[in-house]
Amino acid sequence: MKPILEQIIHQAKQLFEEKKYQEIINLLNDDCLIQYTNAALYAWRARAHARLNETEAAFSYAQKSIDIDPQLAISYLSRGNAWYGKSEYNKAISDYTEAIRLDSSEAYAFGNRGLAWYGKKEYNKAISDYTEAIRLDPKANRYVNRGLVWAEKGEYDKAISDYTEAIRLDSSEAYAFGNRGLAWYGKKEYNKAISDYTEAIRLDPKATFYNNRGNAWAEKGEYDKAISDYTEAIRLDSNESYAFYNRAITWSSKKEYQKAIADYERYVSLTNNSDDYYTQVSLSSISELKKRIENAWYDEIDSIVNKIKRLLLFENTCLTHYTSLSGARSMILGNSPFRLSEGAFLNDTSEGRELFNYLSYGISKFSADETMAKLFVERPFIGSFVADNKHNDLTLWRMYGKEALAEAKGCALTIYKREFVDNLKEQISPTGTKSEVQSQDEEQFTFYNVAYLSKNSFIIPGKKKSTEKQLNLLMNELKSKVKNLSENQKNSVTNLLNDIAYLFKSSEYQYENEVRLVVQGVGFTKKIEKEENPPKVYIELVDIVPSIKKITLGPKVERPDEWAAAFNYHIKDQLKSGGENIEIVISHLPFK
Repeated sequence: MKPILEQIIHQAKQLFEEKKYQEIINLLNDDCLIQYTNAALYAWRARAHARLNETEAAFSYAQKSIDIDPQLAISYLSRGNAWYGKSEYNKAISDYTEAIRLDSSEAYAFGNRGLAWYGKKEYNKAISDYTEAIRLDPKANRYVNRGLVWAEKGEYDKAISDYTEAIRLDSSEAYAFGNRGLAWYGKKEYNKAISDYTEAIRLDPKATFYNNRGNAWAEKGEYDKAISDYTEAIRLDSNESYAFYNRAITWSSKKEYQKAIADYERYVSLTNNSDDYYTQVSLSSISELKKRIENAWYDEIDSIVNKIKRLLLFENTCLTHYTSLSGARSMILGNSPFRLSEGAFLNDTSEGRELFNYLSYGISKFSADETMAKLFVERPFIGSFVADNKHNDLTLWRMYGKEALAEAKGCALTIYKREFVDNLKEQISPTGTKSEVQSQDEEQFTFYNVAYLSKNSFIIPGKKKSTEKQLNLLMNELKSKVKNLSENQKNSVTNLLNDIAYLFKSSEYQYENEVRLVVQGVGFTKKIEKEENPPKVYIELVDIVPSIKKITLGPKVERPDEWAAAFNYHIKDQLKSGGENIEIVISHLPFK
Protein backbone atom coordinates (compact mmCIF):
# COMPACT_ATOMS: atom_id res chain seq x y z
CA MET A 1 0.00 0.00 0.00
CA LYS A 2 1.33 3.40 -0.93
CA PRO A 3 2.31 5.65 2.02
CA ILE A 4 -0.09 8.38 0.87
CA LEU A 5 -2.96 5.86 0.76
CA GLU A 6 -2.17 4.70 4.28
CA GLN A 7 -2.25 8.31 5.44
CA ILE A 8 -5.65 8.89 3.83
CA ILE A 9 -7.12 5.78 5.49
CA HIS A 10 -5.65 6.78 8.85
CA GLN A 11 -7.10 10.27 8.47
CA ALA A 12 -10.54 8.84 7.60
CA LYS A 13 -10.43 6.62 10.72
CA GLN A 14 -9.49 9.57 12.90
CA LEU A 15 -12.26 11.74 11.50
CA PHE A 16 -14.72 8.89 12.08
CA GLU A 17 -13.76 8.64 15.75
CA GLU A 18 -14.22 12.41 16.00
CA LYS A 19 -17.69 12.06 14.41
CA LYS A 20 -16.70 14.39 11.55
CA TYR A 21 -18.60 12.48 8.91
CA GLN A 22 -19.01 15.24 6.33
CA GLU A 23 -15.25 15.83 6.45
CA ILE A 24 -14.74 12.15 5.59
CA ILE A 25 -16.98 12.57 2.55
CA ASN A 26 -15.04 15.68 1.52
CA LEU A 27 -11.72 13.86 2.01
CA LEU A 28 -12.84 10.77 0.10
CA ASN A 29 -14.41 12.62 -2.80
CA ASP A 30 -15.10 10.80 -6.04
CA ASP A 31 -11.86 11.99 -7.62
CA CYS A 32 -9.89 10.49 -4.72
CA LEU A 33 -11.82 7.21 -4.89
CA ILE A 34 -11.31 6.88 -8.64
CA GLN A 35 -7.62 7.67 -8.30
CA TYR A 36 -6.95 4.90 -5.76
CA THR A 37 -9.77 2.41 -6.52
CA ASN A 38 -9.30 1.10 -2.98
CA ALA A 39 -11.98 -0.94 -1.18
CA ALA A 40 -11.18 0.53 2.26
CA LEU A 41 -11.66 4.09 1.02
CA TYR A 42 -15.07 3.25 -0.44
CA ALA A 43 -15.99 1.52 2.82
CA TRP A 44 -15.07 4.56 4.93
CA ARG A 45 -17.05 6.81 2.59
CA ALA A 46 -20.03 4.44 2.96
CA ARG A 47 -19.76 4.46 6.77
CA ALA A 48 -19.78 8.26 6.81
CA HIS A 49 -22.94 8.37 4.67
CA ALA A 50 -24.58 5.80 6.95
CA ARG A 51 -23.90 7.95 10.04
CA LEU A 52 -25.52 10.89 8.25
CA ASN A 53 -28.57 8.71 7.45
CA GLU A 54 -27.80 8.96 3.74
CA THR A 55 -28.74 5.34 3.21
CA GLU A 56 -28.75 5.08 -0.58
CA ALA A 57 -25.31 6.66 -0.88
CA ALA A 58 -24.03 4.41 1.91
CA PHE A 59 -25.29 1.33 0.10
CA SER A 60 -23.83 2.39 -3.24
CA TYR A 61 -20.31 3.01 -1.89
CA ALA A 62 -20.41 -0.12 0.29
CA GLN A 63 -21.33 -2.29 -2.68
CA LYS A 64 -18.47 -0.79 -4.69
CA SER A 65 -16.12 -1.62 -1.82
CA ILE A 66 -17.23 -5.27 -1.88
CA ASP A 67 -16.90 -5.40 -5.66
CA ILE A 68 -13.28 -4.24 -5.38
CA ASP A 69 -12.32 -6.58 -2.52
CA PRO A 70 -14.83 -9.22 -1.36
CA GLN A 71 -12.39 -10.38 1.34
CA LEU A 72 -12.24 -7.10 3.26
CA ALA A 73 -14.19 -7.10 6.55
CA ILE A 74 -14.88 -3.37 6.58
CA SER A 75 -16.59 -3.67 3.19
CA TYR A 76 -19.27 -5.95 4.65
CA LEU A 77 -19.44 -3.84 7.79
CA SER A 78 -20.22 -0.77 5.70
CA ARG A 79 -22.90 -2.55 3.65
CA GLY A 80 -24.38 -3.95 6.85
CA ASN A 81 -24.73 -0.37 8.05
CA ALA A 82 -26.62 0.50 4.89
CA TRP A 83 -28.97 -2.46 5.31
CA TYR A 84 -29.50 -1.43 8.93
CA GLY A 85 -30.40 2.08 7.77
CA LYS A 86 -33.10 0.50 5.60
CA SER A 87 -34.34 -1.56 8.63
CA GLU A 88 -33.36 -4.70 6.71
CA TYR A 89 -32.09 -6.32 9.87
CA ASN A 90 -31.63 -9.86 8.56
CA LYS A 91 -29.50 -8.64 5.66
CA ALA A 92 -27.54 -6.38 8.01
CA ILE A 93 -26.88 -9.31 10.35
CA SER A 94 -25.70 -11.42 7.41
CA ASP A 95 -23.18 -8.77 6.38
CA TYR A 96 -21.97 -8.13 9.93
CA THR A 97 -21.53 -11.88 10.39
CA GLU A 98 -19.40 -12.04 7.24
CA ALA A 99 -17.32 -9.11 8.49
CA ILE A 100 -16.75 -10.99 11.76
CA ARG A 101 -15.77 -14.14 9.85
CA LEU A 102 -13.17 -12.16 7.94
CA ASP A 103 -11.94 -10.26 11.01
CA SER A 104 -13.07 -11.48 14.44
CA SER A 105 -11.38 -8.50 16.11
CA GLU A 106 -13.67 -5.95 14.43
CA ALA A 107 -15.53 -4.47 17.42
CA TYR A 108 -17.82 -2.35 15.23
CA ALA A 109 -19.14 -5.47 13.50
CA PHE A 110 -20.14 -7.00 16.84
CA GLY A 111 -21.58 -3.71 18.13
CA ASN A 112 -23.57 -3.04 14.98
CA ARG A 113 -24.83 -6.61 14.78
CA GLY A 114 -26.03 -6.05 18.33
CA LEU A 115 -28.04 -3.07 17.08
CA ALA A 116 -29.63 -5.24 14.40
CA TRP A 117 -30.53 -7.96 16.91
CA TYR A 118 -32.05 -5.23 19.08
CA GLY A 119 -34.09 -4.06 16.09
CA LYS A 120 -35.41 -7.62 15.78
CA LYS A 121 -36.10 -7.70 19.56
CA GLU A 122 -33.71 -10.63 19.94
CA TYR A 123 -32.35 -9.18 23.13
CA ASN A 124 -30.08 -11.94 24.41
CA LYS A 125 -28.26 -12.05 21.07
CA ALA A 126 -27.91 -8.27 21.19
CA ILE A 127 -26.43 -8.47 24.68
CA SER A 128 -23.99 -11.17 23.58
CA ASP A 129 -22.73 -9.05 20.68
CA TYR A 130 -22.50 -5.85 22.72
CA THR A 131 -20.54 -7.75 25.36
CA GLU A 132 -18.03 -8.96 22.77
CA ALA A 133 -17.74 -5.47 21.29
CA ILE A 134 -17.06 -4.12 24.78
CA ARG A 135 -14.40 -6.78 25.35
CA LEU A 136 -12.66 -5.80 22.13
CA ASP A 137 -13.04 -2.03 22.54
CA PRO A 138 -14.90 -0.72 25.62
CA LYS A 139 -16.52 2.45 24.27
CA ALA A 140 -19.14 4.44 26.16
CA ASN A 141 -21.80 4.08 23.46
CA ARG A 142 -21.52 0.29 23.61
CA TYR A 143 -22.32 0.33 27.30
CA VAL A 144 -25.25 2.65 26.55
CA ASN A 145 -26.54 0.26 23.89
CA ARG A 146 -26.26 -2.76 26.16
CA GLY A 147 -27.95 -0.77 28.91
CA LEU A 148 -30.88 -0.13 26.58
CA VAL A 149 -31.34 -3.87 26.11
CA TRP A 150 -31.19 -4.56 29.84
CA ALA A 151 -33.81 -1.85 30.35
CA GLU A 152 -35.98 -3.34 27.60
CA LYS A 153 -35.85 -6.64 29.48
CA GLY A 154 -36.83 -4.85 32.69
CA GLU A 155 -33.42 -5.49 34.28
CA TYR A 156 -32.98 -1.95 35.47
CA ASP A 157 -30.08 -2.58 37.86
CA LYS A 158 -27.96 -4.04 35.05
CA ALA A 159 -28.99 -1.17 32.80
CA ILE A 160 -27.97 1.35 35.45
CA SER A 161 -24.61 -0.41 35.86
CA ASP A 162 -23.92 -0.12 32.12
CA TYR A 163 -25.02 3.51 31.91
CA THR A 164 -22.82 4.31 34.90
CA GLU A 165 -19.81 2.73 33.19
CA ALA A 166 -20.60 4.69 30.02
CA ILE A 167 -20.61 7.89 32.09
CA ARG A 168 -17.28 6.93 33.67
CA LEU A 169 -15.78 6.51 30.20
CA ASP A 170 -17.39 9.66 28.79
CA SER A 171 -19.03 12.06 31.23
CA SER A 172 -20.24 14.20 28.32
CA GLU A 173 -22.55 11.44 27.01
CA ALA A 174 -25.99 13.01 27.52
CA TYR A 175 -27.91 9.90 26.48
CA ALA A 176 -26.13 7.86 29.14
CA PHE A 177 -27.57 10.21 31.76
CA GLY A 178 -30.95 10.39 30.03
CA ASN A 179 -31.27 6.63 29.74
CA ARG A 180 -30.09 6.08 33.29
CA GLY A 181 -32.85 8.50 34.26
CA LEU A 182 -35.34 6.26 32.47
CA ALA A 183 -34.03 3.24 34.39
CA TRP A 184 -34.33 5.05 37.73
CA TYR A 185 -37.86 6.04 36.69
CA GLY A 186 -38.62 2.38 35.95
CA LYS A 187 -37.47 1.57 39.49
CA LYS A 188 -39.71 4.39 40.83
CA GLU A 189 -36.63 6.20 42.19
CA TYR A 190 -37.83 9.55 40.95
CA ASN A 191 -35.30 11.80 42.70
CA LYS A 192 -32.42 9.92 41.07
CA ALA A 193 -34.24 10.06 37.73
CA ILE A 194 -34.64 13.82 38.06
CA SER A 195 -30.95 14.22 38.90
CA ASP A 196 -29.90 12.31 35.77
CA TYR A 197 -32.39 14.08 33.50
CA THR A 198 -31.08 17.39 34.83
CA GLU A 199 -27.50 16.47 33.91
CA ALA A 200 -28.63 15.25 30.49
CA ILE A 201 -30.35 18.61 29.97
CA ARG A 202 -27.19 20.48 31.00
CA LEU A 203 -25.18 18.52 28.44
CA ASP A 204 -27.77 18.58 25.66
CA PRO A 205 -31.06 20.41 26.29
CA LYS A 206 -33.33 18.17 24.23
CA ALA A 207 -37.12 18.17 24.37
CA THR A 208 -37.20 14.47 25.25
CA PHE A 209 -35.12 15.02 28.39
CA TYR A 210 -37.45 17.80 29.56
CA ASN A 211 -40.50 15.64 28.80
CA ASN A 212 -39.13 12.72 30.80
CA ARG A 213 -38.10 14.90 33.74
CA GLY A 214 -41.61 16.29 33.69
CA ASN A 215 -42.97 12.77 34.14
CA ALA A 216 -40.75 12.23 37.18
CA TRP A 217 -41.94 15.51 38.73
CA ALA A 218 -45.54 14.47 38.02
CA GLU A 219 -45.03 11.13 39.77
CA LYS A 220 -43.84 13.06 42.83
CA GLY A 221 -46.97 15.23 42.70
CA GLU A 222 -44.90 18.33 41.83
CA TYR A 223 -47.27 19.36 39.08
CA ASP A 224 -46.03 22.92 38.56
CA LYS A 225 -42.48 21.70 37.96
CA ALA A 226 -43.82 19.00 35.62
CA ILE A 227 -45.78 21.56 33.62
CA SER A 228 -42.72 23.82 33.43
CA ASP A 229 -40.68 20.96 31.93
CA TYR A 230 -43.38 19.94 29.45
CA THR A 231 -43.71 23.57 28.39
CA GLU A 232 -39.97 23.81 27.77
CA ALA A 233 -40.08 20.56 25.78
CA ILE A 234 -42.82 22.09 23.63
CA ARG A 235 -40.82 25.32 23.19
CA LEU A 236 -37.83 23.29 21.95
CA ASP A 237 -39.96 21.09 19.71
CA SER A 238 -43.51 22.21 19.03
CA ASN A 239 -44.24 18.83 17.43
CA GLU A 240 -43.38 16.89 20.60
CA SER A 241 -46.85 15.35 20.87
CA TYR A 242 -46.21 13.42 24.07
CA ALA A 243 -45.31 16.63 25.90
CA PHE A 244 -48.81 17.96 25.09
CA TYR A 245 -50.38 14.65 26.17
CA ASN A 246 -48.44 14.56 29.43
CA ARG A 247 -49.11 18.21 30.17
CA ALA A 248 -52.82 17.57 29.60
CA ILE A 249 -52.77 14.84 32.25
CA THR A 250 -50.97 17.15 34.65
CA TRP A 251 -53.36 20.06 34.06
CA SER A 252 -56.16 17.61 34.80
CA SER A 253 -54.47 16.59 38.07
CA LYS A 254 -54.42 20.29 39.00
CA LYS A 255 -58.12 20.51 38.05
CA GLU A 256 -57.32 23.07 35.34
CA TYR A 257 -59.60 21.31 32.92
CA GLN A 258 -59.82 23.87 30.11
CA LYS A 259 -56.03 23.86 29.78
CA ALA A 260 -56.06 20.05 29.82
CA ILE A 261 -58.64 19.98 27.04
CA ALA A 262 -56.55 22.38 24.94
CA ASP A 263 -53.48 20.16 25.28
CA TYR A 264 -55.40 16.98 24.49
CA GLU A 265 -56.78 18.69 21.39
CA ARG A 266 -53.28 19.72 20.39
CA TYR A 267 -52.08 16.11 20.77
CA VAL A 268 -54.95 14.89 18.58
CA SER A 269 -54.11 17.52 15.96
CA LEU A 270 -50.40 16.63 15.92
CA THR A 271 -50.88 12.88 15.63
CA ASN A 272 -53.70 13.25 13.09
CA ASN A 273 -54.39 9.52 13.36
CA SER A 274 -57.81 8.35 14.49
CA ASP A 275 -56.44 4.82 15.02
CA ASP A 276 -53.77 6.01 17.46
CA TYR A 277 -54.53 4.64 20.93
CA TYR A 278 -53.58 7.84 22.74
CA THR A 279 -55.67 9.88 20.33
CA GLN A 280 -58.73 7.88 21.31
CA VAL A 281 -57.84 8.20 25.00
CA SER A 282 -57.45 11.95 24.50
CA LEU A 283 -60.88 12.27 22.88
CA SER A 284 -62.45 10.24 25.67
CA SER A 285 -60.66 12.38 28.27
CA ILE A 286 -61.93 15.57 26.62
CA SER A 287 -65.49 14.29 26.93
CA GLU A 288 -64.97 13.41 30.60
CA LEU A 289 -63.36 16.76 31.38
CA LYS A 290 -66.29 18.63 29.89
CA LYS A 291 -68.58 16.74 32.26
CA ARG A 292 -66.41 17.77 35.19
CA ILE A 293 -66.48 21.42 34.11
CA GLU A 294 -70.26 21.42 33.75
CA ASN A 295 -71.00 19.45 36.93
CA ALA A 296 -69.20 20.01 40.23
CA TRP A 297 -70.90 16.94 41.73
CA TYR A 298 -69.47 14.78 38.91
CA ASP A 299 -65.96 16.05 39.62
CA GLU A 300 -66.36 15.27 43.33
CA ILE A 301 -67.45 11.68 42.65
CA ASP A 302 -64.66 11.21 40.12
CA SER A 303 -62.14 12.36 42.73
CA ILE A 304 -63.44 9.81 45.25
CA VAL A 305 -63.34 7.01 42.66
CA ASN A 306 -59.70 7.79 41.84
CA LYS A 307 -58.76 7.74 45.53
CA ILE A 308 -60.43 4.33 45.90
CA LYS A 309 -58.49 2.99 42.92
CA ARG A 310 -55.20 4.16 44.39
CA LEU A 311 -55.93 2.33 47.66
CA LEU A 312 -56.68 -0.90 45.78
CA LEU A 313 -53.51 -0.89 43.64
CA PHE A 314 -51.90 -4.34 43.39
CA GLU A 315 -48.20 -3.92 44.17
CA ASN A 316 -46.79 -7.45 43.73
CA THR A 317 -44.50 -8.26 40.80
CA CYS A 318 -46.36 -11.40 39.63
CA LEU A 319 -49.94 -12.63 39.41
CA THR A 320 -51.76 -15.73 38.15
CA HIS A 321 -54.57 -16.27 35.66
CA TYR A 322 -56.61 -19.50 35.80
CA THR A 323 -57.93 -20.68 32.47
CA SER A 324 -59.07 -23.78 30.61
CA LEU A 325 -56.49 -26.03 28.99
CA SER A 326 -57.89 -25.16 25.57
CA GLY A 327 -57.54 -21.49 26.47
CA ALA A 328 -53.92 -22.05 27.47
CA ARG A 329 -53.32 -23.96 24.24
CA SER A 330 -54.66 -21.01 22.24
CA MET A 331 -52.60 -18.42 24.13
CA ILE A 332 -49.35 -20.40 24.30
CA LEU A 333 -49.21 -22.71 21.28
CA GLY A 334 -51.35 -20.43 19.10
CA ASN A 335 -49.94 -17.14 20.44
CA SER A 336 -53.46 -15.74 20.56
CA PRO A 337 -53.63 -12.39 22.36
CA PHE A 338 -54.86 -12.33 25.93
CA ARG A 339 -58.56 -11.42 25.96
CA LEU A 340 -60.66 -9.34 28.29
CA SER A 341 -64.42 -9.91 28.33
CA GLU A 342 -66.90 -7.09 28.67
CA GLY A 343 -68.22 -6.96 32.23
CA ALA A 344 -71.62 -8.32 31.21
CA PHE A 345 -70.01 -11.59 30.12
CA LEU A 346 -68.22 -12.64 33.32
CA ASN A 347 -69.06 -16.14 34.55
CA ASP A 348 -70.77 -14.94 37.73
CA THR A 349 -73.94 -13.06 36.80
CA SER A 350 -73.76 -11.14 40.10
CA GLU A 351 -70.46 -9.53 39.04
CA GLY A 352 -70.41 -5.77 39.41
CA ARG A 353 -73.52 -5.63 41.58
CA GLU A 354 -71.93 -5.62 45.05
CA LEU A 355 -70.90 -1.98 44.78
CA PHE A 356 -74.29 -0.84 43.52
CA ASN A 357 -76.10 -2.84 46.20
CA TYR A 358 -73.90 -1.23 48.85
CA LEU A 359 -74.62 2.21 47.42
CA SER A 360 -78.36 1.41 47.07
CA TYR A 361 -77.88 2.63 43.53
CA GLY A 362 -79.83 1.63 40.44
CA ILE A 363 -80.72 2.92 37.01
CA SER A 364 -84.25 2.54 35.77
CA LYS A 365 -86.63 4.58 33.69
CA PHE A 366 -90.30 4.58 32.89
CA SER A 367 -91.40 4.25 29.29
CA ALA A 368 -94.40 6.02 27.78
CA ASP A 369 -96.77 3.27 28.97
CA GLU A 370 -95.37 3.66 32.50
CA THR A 371 -93.69 0.25 32.55
CA MET A 372 -90.31 0.23 34.23
CA ALA A 373 -87.16 -0.90 32.39
CA LYS A 374 -83.48 -1.15 33.20
CA LEU A 375 -81.26 1.14 31.15
CA PHE A 376 -78.33 -0.54 29.33
CA VAL A 377 -74.91 0.96 29.98
CA GLU A 378 -71.56 -0.06 28.53
CA ARG A 379 -69.29 -1.83 30.98
CA PRO A 380 -65.51 -2.02 31.20
CA PHE A 381 -63.51 -5.03 30.08
CA ILE A 382 -62.27 -7.23 32.90
CA GLY A 383 -59.29 -9.54 33.36
CA SER A 384 -59.44 -11.84 36.39
CA PHE A 385 -56.29 -12.90 38.23
CA VAL A 386 -55.21 -13.98 41.69
CA ALA A 387 -52.08 -13.35 43.72
CA ASP A 388 -49.23 -15.56 42.48
CA ASN A 389 -49.07 -17.52 45.74
CA LYS A 390 -52.46 -18.98 44.72
CA HIS A 391 -51.12 -20.58 41.52
CA ASN A 392 -51.88 -24.10 42.80
CA ASP A 393 -54.97 -23.90 44.96
CA LEU A 394 -57.68 -26.56 45.37
CA THR A 395 -60.57 -24.12 45.62
CA LEU A 396 -59.42 -22.16 42.58
CA TRP A 397 -58.91 -25.32 40.54
CA ARG A 398 -62.50 -26.18 41.34
CA MET A 399 -63.88 -22.74 40.54
CA TYR A 400 -61.77 -21.50 37.63
CA GLY A 401 -59.35 -24.19 36.46
CA LYS A 402 -61.90 -26.05 34.39
CA GLU A 403 -61.89 -27.67 30.98
CA ALA A 404 -65.34 -28.15 29.43
CA LEU A 405 -66.86 -27.89 32.94
CA ALA A 406 -64.52 -30.61 34.26
CA GLU A 407 -62.90 -29.26 37.42
CA ALA A 408 -59.10 -29.14 37.91
CA LYS A 409 -58.39 -29.96 34.25
CA GLY A 410 -57.33 -26.42 33.46
CA CYS A 411 -54.15 -24.42 33.67
CA ALA A 412 -52.78 -21.52 35.74
CA LEU A 413 -50.51 -19.00 34.04
CA THR A 414 -48.31 -16.88 36.30
CA ILE A 415 -47.04 -13.72 34.62
CA TYR A 416 -44.67 -10.87 35.36
CA LYS A 417 -46.93 -7.85 35.78
CA ARG A 418 -44.43 -5.26 34.54
CA GLU A 419 -43.48 -7.21 31.41
CA PHE A 420 -47.13 -7.75 30.53
CA VAL A 421 -47.96 -4.05 30.84
CA ASP A 422 -44.76 -2.94 29.08
CA ASN A 423 -45.50 -5.24 26.13
CA LEU A 424 -49.02 -3.88 25.97
CA LYS A 425 -47.84 -0.28 26.02
CA GLU A 426 -45.28 -1.01 23.32
CA GLN A 427 -47.99 -2.53 21.13
CA ILE A 428 -50.28 0.49 21.39
CA SER A 429 -47.51 3.06 20.95
CA PRO A 430 -47.44 4.74 17.54
CA THR A 431 -45.01 3.22 15.06
CA GLY A 432 -41.76 5.15 15.04
CA THR A 433 -42.14 6.54 18.55
CA LYS A 434 -38.69 7.18 19.98
CA SER A 435 -37.95 4.71 22.77
CA GLU A 436 -36.44 7.44 24.94
CA VAL A 437 -39.70 9.45 24.97
CA GLN A 438 -42.16 8.62 27.73
CA SER A 439 -45.83 9.26 28.25
CA GLN A 440 -47.48 9.29 31.63
CA ASP A 441 -49.33 6.05 32.36
CA GLU A 442 -52.46 7.64 33.85
CA GLU A 443 -53.31 4.16 35.17
CA GLN A 444 -54.52 2.95 31.77
CA PHE A 445 -53.37 -0.61 32.47
CA THR A 446 -53.31 -1.14 36.20
CA PHE A 447 -54.03 -4.17 38.34
CA TYR A 448 -56.20 -3.79 41.44
CA ASN A 449 -56.90 -5.89 44.50
CA VAL A 450 -60.53 -6.88 44.92
CA ALA A 451 -62.18 -5.71 48.15
CA TYR A 452 -64.74 -7.93 49.88
CA LEU A 453 -67.87 -6.73 51.65
CA SER A 454 -68.56 -8.26 55.06
CA LYS A 455 -71.25 -6.87 57.36
CA ASN A 456 -71.28 -3.49 55.63
CA SER A 457 -67.48 -3.15 55.87
CA PHE A 458 -64.86 -3.78 53.18
CA ILE A 459 -61.82 -6.04 53.61
CA ILE A 460 -58.72 -5.99 51.36
CA PRO A 461 -56.69 -9.20 51.83
CA GLY A 462 -52.99 -8.45 52.23
CA LYS A 463 -53.44 -4.72 52.81
CA LYS A 464 -52.82 -2.84 56.05
CA LYS A 465 -55.70 -2.15 58.42
CA SER A 466 -55.06 1.56 57.95
CA THR A 467 -55.66 1.13 54.20
CA GLU A 468 -58.91 -0.73 54.87
CA LYS A 469 -59.97 2.09 57.19
CA GLN A 470 -59.29 4.70 54.49
CA LEU A 471 -61.23 2.63 51.97
CA ASN A 472 -64.28 2.36 54.21
CA LEU A 473 -64.25 6.10 54.86
CA LEU A 474 -64.15 6.75 51.12
CA MET A 475 -66.92 4.24 50.46
CA ASN A 476 -69.13 5.97 53.01
CA GLU A 477 -68.36 9.30 51.39
CA LEU A 478 -69.20 7.89 47.96
CA LYS A 479 -72.47 6.47 49.28
CA SER A 480 -73.38 9.87 50.63
CA LYS A 481 -72.55 11.61 47.33
CA VAL A 482 -74.63 9.34 45.10
CA LYS A 483 -77.62 9.04 47.46
CA ASN A 484 -79.49 12.07 46.20
CA LEU A 485 -78.55 12.01 42.51
CA SER A 486 -81.36 12.46 40.02
CA GLU A 487 -81.98 9.83 37.33
CA ASN A 488 -80.26 12.03 34.74
CA GLN A 489 -77.26 12.48 37.01
CA LYS A 490 -77.12 8.74 37.60
CA ASN A 491 -77.07 8.14 33.86
CA SER A 492 -73.99 10.40 33.63
CA VAL A 493 -72.10 8.90 36.54
CA THR A 494 -72.74 5.18 36.00
CA ASN A 495 -69.76 4.70 33.68
CA LEU A 496 -67.61 6.35 36.32
CA LEU A 497 -68.81 3.89 38.96
CA ASN A 498 -68.39 0.97 36.56
CA ASP A 499 -64.68 1.78 36.60
CA ILE A 500 -64.58 0.33 40.13
CA ALA A 501 -67.74 -1.81 40.24
CA TYR A 502 -65.83 -5.00 39.41
CA LEU A 503 -63.35 -4.43 42.23
CA PHE A 504 -65.91 -5.40 44.90
CA LYS A 505 -67.30 -8.82 45.79
CA SER A 506 -69.03 -10.41 48.75
CA SER A 507 -66.95 -11.87 51.59
CA GLU A 508 -67.78 -15.45 50.55
CA TYR A 509 -65.11 -15.00 47.82
CA GLN A 510 -62.55 -13.48 50.17
CA TYR A 511 -60.30 -16.56 50.13
CA GLU A 512 -59.54 -16.07 46.42
CA ASN A 513 -57.36 -12.95 46.90
CA GLU A 514 -58.55 -11.86 43.47
CA VAL A 515 -56.78 -9.23 41.39
CA ARG A 516 -58.36 -7.50 38.42
CA LEU A 517 -57.34 -5.59 35.35
CA VAL A 518 -60.05 -3.09 34.41
CA VAL A 519 -59.86 -1.50 30.95
CA GLN A 520 -62.51 0.88 29.66
CA GLY A 521 -61.92 -0.34 26.13
CA VAL A 522 -61.13 3.06 24.64
CA GLY A 523 -58.74 2.58 21.74
CA PHE A 524 -59.38 -1.16 21.35
CA THR A 525 -61.45 -2.85 18.67
CA LYS A 526 -64.52 -4.49 20.21
CA LYS A 527 -64.76 -8.01 18.83
CA ILE A 528 -67.90 -10.15 18.88
CA GLU A 529 -68.16 -13.93 18.83
CA LYS A 530 -71.34 -13.92 16.79
CA GLU A 531 -71.75 -17.71 16.78
CA GLU A 532 -72.10 -17.79 20.58
CA ASN A 533 -75.54 -17.62 22.14
CA PRO A 534 -75.67 -14.94 23.38
CA PRO A 535 -72.87 -13.32 21.32
CA LYS A 536 -69.78 -12.51 23.39
CA VAL A 537 -67.97 -9.15 23.35
CA TYR A 538 -64.25 -8.92 24.09
CA ILE A 539 -61.05 -7.01 23.34
CA GLU A 540 -57.62 -8.44 22.58
CA LEU A 541 -54.55 -7.16 24.40
CA VAL A 542 -51.17 -8.77 23.75
CA ASP A 543 -49.34 -12.09 23.37
CA ILE A 544 -48.91 -13.40 26.91
CA VAL A 545 -45.97 -15.75 26.23
CA PRO A 546 -43.14 -13.18 26.68
CA SER A 547 -44.40 -12.31 30.17
CA ILE A 548 -45.03 -15.85 31.48
CA LYS A 549 -43.07 -16.85 34.58
CA LYS A 550 -44.70 -20.17 35.41
CA ILE A 551 -47.27 -22.61 34.00
CA THR A 552 -49.14 -24.86 36.43
CA LEU A 553 -51.15 -27.75 34.99
CA GLY A 554 -54.22 -28.77 36.98
CA PRO A 555 -54.20 -31.94 39.10
CA LYS A 556 -56.67 -33.71 36.81
CA VAL A 557 -55.12 -32.79 33.45
CA GLU A 558 -54.76 -35.96 31.40
CA ARG A 559 -51.26 -36.78 30.07
CA PRO A 560 -49.78 -33.65 31.68
CA ASP A 561 -46.19 -34.47 30.73
CA GLU A 562 -47.09 -34.26 27.06
CA TRP A 563 -48.78 -30.90 27.55
CA ALA A 564 -45.77 -29.70 29.50
CA ALA A 565 -43.39 -30.82 26.74
CA ALA A 566 -45.43 -29.06 24.04
CA PHE A 567 -45.59 -25.83 26.04
CA ASN A 568 -41.89 -26.02 26.90
CA TYR A 569 -40.52 -26.44 23.38
CA HIS A 570 -42.91 -23.97 21.80
CA ILE A 571 -42.03 -21.30 24.35
CA LYS A 572 -38.30 -21.96 23.96
CA ASP A 573 -38.66 -21.46 20.23
CA GLN A 574 -40.70 -18.28 20.73
CA LEU A 575 -38.25 -16.83 23.24
CA LYS A 576 -35.01 -17.82 21.55
CA SER A 577 -34.23 -14.12 21.50
CA GLY A 578 -33.97 -14.17 25.26
CA GLY A 579 -35.86 -14.27 28.49
CA GLU A 580 -35.84 -16.26 31.68
CA ASN A 581 -36.56 -19.99 31.63
CA ILE A 582 -40.24 -20.63 32.28
CA GLU A 583 -41.06 -23.03 35.09
CA ILE A 584 -43.68 -25.67 34.28
CA VAL A 585 -45.36 -27.34 37.25
CA ILE A 586 -47.72 -30.33 37.25
CA SER A 587 -50.05 -30.09 40.23
CA HIS A 588 -50.34 -33.18 42.40
CA LEU A 589 -52.82 -31.74 44.86
CA PRO A 590 -55.21 -34.45 46.15
CA PHE A 591 -58.20 -33.36 44.09
CA LYS A 592 -61.22 -35.67 44.15
